[in-house]
Formats: sequence, C-alpha cells, structure tokens
Amino acid sequence: MRRENKFVFHETLSGSIYSALLTSRYFFSEIFTERRVNNIYLDSMTFDNYKDNLNGVQNRVKHRIRWYGENLIVEKPILEYKIKQGELGFKDYYPLPGFKFDESFNFETYFSGITANSRAQSPENILMHSDLSIEIPTLYNTYRRRYFLSGDGKYRITLDTGILYKRFGGKFNNAFSFSEDNIVLELKYENEDTSRASMIMQNLGLRISRNSKYVVGIKGIYFNDFD
Repeated sequence: MRRENKFVFHETLSGSIYSALLTSRYFFSEIFTERRVNNIYLDSMTFDNYKDNLNGVQNRVKHRIRWYGENLIVEKPILEYKIKQGELGFKDYYPLPGFKFDESFNFETYFSGITANSRAQSPENILMHSDLSIEIPTLYNTYRRRYFLSGDGKYRITLDTGILYKRFGGKFNNAFSFSEDNIVLELKYENEDTSRASMIMQNLGLRISRNSKYVVGIKGIYFNDFD
C-alpha cells in the first residue's frame, strides 16, 4: 500500500515548481510524456462518497472511469476502485469496453451494454457490476499531467494543470463547467519509504494540503462553492 501527499499552488507558480523538481538534490527527472487524464466519477444518489470525504471517514472506496488522451474515441478505459484505509491507499482496476465520448454519449446505455454480458464475465467483474448498479455518474473532470521520478526510483511526483470540471449526469450536452486556476502536485511512495518523504517535502518547500478533485468539483458544480 502507498501514501499520497497533495500540495496545491496557484498556476502562476508552475515554472518555479518545475525548476525546483529538476534541481532537487533527490534528482527528480521527468518520465513519460505529458498527457491528458479524463475521469467520470460515480457516486450514490445521495453523494455518499462525497460526504465520506468531507467527514474524514478513514476507510472508504471511490469509483471512477479513467482514460487518457484527447481523442473522442476512447479505446482503453478502466474502472478504478480507489480504496482508502486511513493514511494508506491502493487501487483495483477493471478494463471496460471503449466508447465515443461526445454529446451523444449516454452512460445508462453504455452501462447496460456492459452488464448485459455479465454472465460471461469473471466473478470479480460480476461483483463490480453489482457495485456500479447502485451508483450514478456525477462529475467529469480532465487535466494535463506530468510525471517525475526520484533518482532512487522510490518517489513519484505528478503535476496536474489545466483542471476542468463538468457536470455529468449520464449525458454530456450543454452541461455546466468551470476551470480551476490551481496546480495539484502529488508525492507518491510506498509506506516503508515514509521516513525520507518528509525530507523531500522540506527540500522542495512543500506544505501538505488536503485536496480532492472530486470534492472540489462537486462543491463547485452542485453547490456553487468555489473556495
């Protein structure tokens, strides 16, 4: 299981953050290619996942459909179970069939197509379909992500910019949206490597912030709360 520490900065500091990473004595270097991350978040009709996060519930599960890239034709989406147990977390992944994500996309139709074949699926996938049957899509968000790795390969940093949120209730046409002028930096590492994580934060001048993109999006989209 791993730990994740989050830090939030105004977007005007992106250049200085990037420089600090590349000049850090922990030898962070950029890996992979910057790419767009897309998420459809799922929750109960009474927003139980959202409330659990606000209330600081220690053990919770959040479901989202994730894919990468700019294309409307989504080829390899995955369902993520983001599982939180106190300060630790891990993810389970399930592959999903592709779809076209434009104004014609209808989540109910898409999900019905998945569950129609559930008898041919593994027991794990059948359980997954059962979990999703009691949830609805509540939010879409997208952002650009850069990836960095420390010289010893034990600490990974992601840097998210251009964060956009859009209301998503199963259909995607003419939905309310808003963008965030913040950058979200995440430091990720295995639990056994906790001791040096604080030294990395100090070296980079980082102060932990409590942040959840899902909470930010729900507050803004449904409650007009942009603080």
